[in-house]
Amino acid sequence: MSIRTIARTITLSLALAACSEPGADTDPGSESSGSTTRDDSTGTGEAACVEDDLAPTVFAGPGYDADKGGLLEPLQDKYVASTTVLVLRPEKAQEFSATVEAMIPVLVANPGLVGYATATSMKCGTARTMAVWRDQTAMMNFVTSDEHVAGMQRTQEFSTTGTVTSWEVTRAELPLTWDTATARATAATPSY
Repeated sequence: MSIRTIARTITLSLALAACSEPGADTDPGSESSGSTTRDDSTGTGEAACVEDDLAPTVFAGPGYDADKGGLLEPLQDKYVASTTVLVLRPEKAQEFSATVEAMIPVLVANPGLVGYATATSMKCGTARTMAVWRDQTAMMNFVTSDEHVAGMQRTQEFSTTGTVTSWEVTRAELPLTWDTATARATAATPSY
């Protein structure tokens, strides 16, 4: 297994999709956002660790191919985006990875998945995901899959804290950037 596959696998076990309605969170820059500090990249309300070693994968998936110009047909005006960040317990990394392995086939087989990317920071012990879905139903089909539910049930075992959120995006906003995903996670109320 390549390092890239391992990194993608590890971060994919994050609760890739949020269980809230798109737009349920506040605007990342608003005063009423869930974060208590402006520099909080983890969404925990604690001072952020600077993820200057963040190792992202390329945004890709069944509905997105950068080599073919980006979004693949059928095109839509609006999509649902989701992002997750977990602060991992180092001693649980292997079990975390094994749990993720079971999710990957379910994720990529979801006909409503447009694309996703993952990122990890060894320095901060964080694992992140961002995904784009054709609609809320597609996202929830993954969230409620047996494999994803099994992973969600172990979230507190694998991590000390984490945040999951989703929101609506336009076609022009794609592909998502890590700056956008991080801002959304920071503004959201911690989920775990």
